[in-house]
Amino acid sequence: MAPSIRQRHQSRLEGMREERSYYEANWRDYDKYIAPGRLRLNGQRRKGERNMQDILDETALLAKRTFQSGMHSGLTSPARPWMKLRTMDPDMKEFGPVKDYLYHCEQIIQHVMRGSNVYNALHSAYGDLGLFGQSCMLIVGDGPGLRAIPMMTGQYWIAQNDKGRVDTLYRQIKMTVEQVVGKFVAKANGDMDWSRVSNTIKTLWDQGKYDSWIDICHAVEPRKNRDQSKKTKAHKPFASNYWEDGQSGDGMLSENGFDFNRILAPRYEADGEDVYGSGHPGEVSLPAVKQLQSEQRMKGQGIDKIVRPPMQGPSSLRAQGVSTLPGKINYIDDPSGRAGLRPVMEVNLRLGELAADIQDIQNRIDKIWYADLFFAITQMQGVQPRNVLELTQRKEEQLLQLGPVVERQIHEQTNPLVEIVFQTCEEAGLLPEPPTELVEREEELEIENISLLAQAQRAVATGSIERLVGFAGQILSVKPDVADKLDLDQAIDEYAEAIGSPSTLIKSDDDVKAMRDEREQQMQAQQQASMASQMMPAVKDGAQAAHLMSQTKAADDGDNLLAQLGLS
Repeated sequence: MAPSIRQRHQSRLEGMREERSYYEANWRDYDKYIAPGRLRLNGQRRKGERNMQDILDETALLAKRTFQSGMHSGLTSPARPWMKLRTMDPDMKEFGPVKDYLYHCEQIIQHVMRGSNVYNALHSAYGDLGLFGQSCMLIVGDGPGLRAIPMMTGQYWIAQNDKGRVDTLYRQIKMTVEQVVGKFVAKANGDMDWSRVSNTIKTLWDQGKYDSWIDICHAVEPRKNRDQSKKTKAHKPFASNYWEDGQSGDGMLSENGFDFNRILAPRYEADGEDVYGSGHPGEVSLPAVKQLQSEQRMKGQGIDKIVRPPMQGPSSLRAQGVSTLPGKINYIDDPSGRAGLRPVMEVNLRLGELAADIQDIQNRIDKIWYADLFFAITQMQGVQPRNVLELTQRKEEQLLQLGPVVERQIHEQTNPLVEIVFQTCEEAGLLPEPPTELVEREEELEIENISLLAQAQRAVATGSIERLVGFAGQILSVKPDVADKLDLDQAIDEYAEAIGSPSTLIKSDDDVKAMRDEREQQMQAQQQASMASQMMPAVKDGAQAAHLMSQTKAADDGDNLLAQLGLS
């Protein structure tokens, strides 16, 4: 007998649990020493405030927040455009109707994302990316109803396909009885269908215990066995199925699906066939973080010994007692006979070396988390960088180190996100009709990331253009005809693309040609009018001469003509 859908899900979940178990011990350390409260293992739920008792120095936590905010504002800032659509054909992207269509699509995509919780989910995702090496979210809804379901590390299990793209997601969540009933029991017409839930949920609902917690499992993966002739949600290419965890039987809470992959699970680095990320700042900085906590503890103990040093004295003082309060005087007979007042104890511990080492560790942690890079503009000494190129020149080494991470985020998170939003908007009818040229040629679209970090990686291109044009300008003074070698129109296009300027600022080649043709025609007309005005006096004199000639008779032998001209 073939296993049921739930049995297949349970079987695969067990295998994914084993695969993830090798990472969980390290995840506990990242959560314990760097950012408590970001890990949810074994379906646990945080109750109350975060446990910060193991953190004596919060440098790593602050560096993690800086990395999180820097990646968010540098890659997917909602305050500035960070993505562009373009055609693969370089000639087609200069065509006016195509440029307008792509520009309007970009504006609609940005508007839909700003109206959802996508940007909030992205901000949390970047924090988990640096701390645990990967993040995960699921994009659901269509068009204006688009929203992201962010997941905390420990709540989900993932698997990737043969292309290295994560296409399978299993997650364990907790839902209240009221949430379960609202999602799986209540119908649109107000009726209640209790056939899919357990008797436990029905009993809790009847008892009014709406806030009791229920363990729910959710699986999203490519649907293996489906009838492609059926267009129902239960036969879509990607399955999205829910079931109640810990209950007997094969019942499912719901069998749903998606038309395409809606999982976003970027990794910081992926070694070989590993599913989960590695090489992330949380992993690299953990030894330094532990050392920092240890030295801060030693420094605190040293300061405590200075403020409250251990004491010794004769046994005779046991009954009399000694006060160590500031300004207090203890009257004690000195057997040596020395008179005068002196301190009860003298403590002189050298903490300078320890403080210097602590500062060095803190700087290392900031560098591992790229905190100094993200603070480059505000913390640089001297004149602040005026553009991306200057920032790149000052922090080129670290930008090169961050480059592969940025490229992986573009490949595994931002580009798939734009694809998902584009398809959902297209299905909802929010996008304009594409130009016939795109439809007829079946032209595919590409996604280009024009964020601050992506531009910083490409800033070398803008620098080379600026240097070339500047060098050509110097040669022009010696050899003016060298300007024929430089295609300034193409330089403008390349520079605009490198810095990610809006396509509406650059006219298409056809529009530029039409403007220049019109300008040339106007100049030709002006030249012809100028030439005509210069020729008018000569034409007038010629007409008068012709009139005199017509009045002169040949028999006069020229005398009449000379008289008319005043020469006789």
